[in-house]
Amino acid sequence: MATKKASDSSASAPKAAAKRTAAKKPKPTTSPPVVPKDTCFTIMPFGGWFDDYYDSIYQPAIDAAGLSPKRADDLYRPSTIVNDIWTYTKGAKIVLADLTGKNPNVFYELGLAHALAKPVVLVAESMNDVPFDLRALRIIEYDKNEPRWGDTLRDKVTQSIKEILAAPLGSVLPAFIETKHQPETRPITEQEKSILELRQELDLMRRELRLLEPERVAISSRIRTIESIEARDLIRKYLSMGMPQELIVRRLRDRGVPDQWAEDEIKTLSAKVRRSSTPN
Repeated sequence: MATKKASDSSASAPKAAAKRTAAKKPKPTTSPPVVPKDTCFTIMPFGGWFDDYYDSIYQPAIDAAGLSPKRADDLYRPSTIVNDIWTYTKGAKIVLADLTGKNPNVFYELGLAHALAKPVVLVAESMNDVPFDLRALRIIEYDKNEPRWGDTLRDKVTQSIKEILAAPLGSVLPAFIETKHQPETRPITEQEKSILELRQELDLMRRELRLLEPERVAISSRIRTIESIEARDLIRKYLSMGMPQELIVRRLRDRGVPDQWAEDEIKTLSAKVRRSSTPN
């Protein structure tokens, strides 16, 4: 009998655990979701490390900025999830989007946020994950090889949210900003919209230049520098080919030759060529 009771007890254990798990899970509801006014809605991939990032980095960062963190998997509803995502995006004060991995669902939800002219905090592990059209906006990059990268990212997200709360239009693509008054937004003039566009285009140019800089340095480092004797030989060669002075200087500059030295040598060698070609 004791053996039978023990067997019955072990068989019922999984059922009891399942009941406890079901009790913890919120019951589905068909009523429309109520979005708190100060919500920061996070759109990002689900599962694996991303869930840990949300729990340990994004949620605390949003809390520290004074907003209520929400994510799509916080919802336990029988309705189509895209309807709830739309509702939360419309009701959120700010949207936080992690673009790492180029997840198509994330980009779709980000498109909804942009169409609603919502201020967005963009985060990515690499600028390569960010489409070119979005690089005009501020991007928070993180490097998991850095020590305490999670703490650094958390602080940056908190600071960015606070800055956006103070000036929300700076994190909205100008194409989606209306120049007439909208509910809960400040009116914006055509001139202000043009200034925002110019500012974001300048930011885009700066980012693209920063991306190109390592490549330029790598190319320059592969080009062998030359000594003055070899440089003079190249000048003679280029002059005999009829190459313009500006092009000669540029080519020698890539070999580590100072511009002023190259210009002086070109003048000297050009004069010698002229004298040698003049009949006595």
